[in-house]
Amino acid sequence: MLNISNIKRQLYLHILLPFHQWCYTKRLKYKKRINVVFFAMSRAMWRYQHLYELMSKHPRFNVTIIIQPFNDWPDTQKEENILELQQFFKSRSMPYMSGTKSDGCYMNVTEELAPDILFYPQPYNGYYPPELSFDKFRYKLLCYYPYAFWRSVNEWSYNTEFHKIAWKLFYSTQLHKEDAKEICCNKGRNVEIVGYPNADDFLFREHKDVWKQQSIRKKRIIWAPHFTINKGGWLEQSNFLWMAELMIRIAKKYSDKIQIAFKPHPHLFRELCGHKVWGETKTREYYELWANMKNTQLETGDFVDLFMTSDAMIHDSGSFCIEYHYTGNPAMYIADNFEEQVAEMAKFGQLAMRQHYVGRTEQDIIDFIEKNVIGNNDPMKKERMQFVQEYLIPPNGKTVAQNTMDIFLKELDR
Repeated sequence: MLNISNIKRQLYLHILLPFHQWCYTKRLKYKKRINVVFFAMSRAMWRYQHLYELMSKHPRFNVTIIIQPFNDWPDTQKEENILELQQFFKSRSMPYMSGTKSDGCYMNVTEELAPDILFYPQPYNGYYPPELSFDKFRYKLLCYYPYAFWRSVNEWSYNTEFHKIAWKLFYSTQLHKEDAKEICCNKGRNVEIVGYPNADDFLFREHKDVWKQQSIRKKRIIWAPHFTINKGGWLEQSNFLWMAELMIRIAKKYSDKIQIAFKPHPHLFRELCGHKVWGETKTREYYELWANMKNTQLETGDFVDLFMTSDAMIHDSGSFCIEYHYTGNPAMYIADNFEEQVAEMAKFGQLAMRQHYVGRTEQDIIDFIEKNVIGNNDPMKKERMQFVQEYLIPPNGKTVAQNTMDIFLKELDR
């Protein structure tokens, strides 16, 4: 028996929606000013700075930033992220609006801004209040830079409703486009290759020293734990629970030789607050300890300057396993099932992971710090740099933002 609803769905995704988007771009060709909205959820996941700068200077675009933190974050974390984003935008004289009004209601984006193009920072519907969800704007032109470098081919990274209906998905490499063709039901028809957005920050601007001043120059190590402490099974990626006290001991033991920046995933605070052993009080005390020890610091916002002025990283993060390679510095990935994790990844993820030293035990971590970092013994450096040159440099000899802008102008002027 024919599934009529599925046939209608396929007709919508493969014929009606693309045709609507094509017609919409044709109308925009004759519009004097095109209204563009960027949603900003957290400073750490803001990927649109350079594209915003290009668009805001171009006479074709009227650009607005809307601050709206994650819908499921605790109120305190929402407030902290709002403040952090406000300070960042104010420091650059960038106007912004709040998605939540003083009375607790949400902005009516359609009435107030009449958007044509909307950039979302994440493709997951539950992260936004219904009033600001992409479902409200599916007949506009939806766009997206991935907030992370995807290592695996999963439904959640390539085949959500957003991925299916977006006008343009701006991906990092040809390998990512091939993954989208494999798993997304639209076969990656809306994917454009521009490079990874943070590459513009890593490669094309000066970097300031954000490390806590020491009496002598010490080796600078970033510890970046993932947030998946309560998930169970393969989703329990984070090693934070067994490493929490170990990393404090290491910071104290080697205080004359190293300093450590604690760079937790933005969701880790929330997960720890809900943990049966940790809770909010213990979590806040732990974060404050990192902020206040003489040779440590707490980093919850932007990380590009932190990366580029560091010497090494220890982590079990997703995107950082690629992004940190822009520094050329050694990194250790923590996983007692490293080979199993790598085997489940796509080709790009496998290549990136193979550029790491592997930590399975406390002694592995200590050896990495003593030999590879303090001892400057880095036999994997040449191979890492080859990976950077082949996969991490944006295409066309241009910045990621300019590659993206070129696509917009070409599409809108056809």
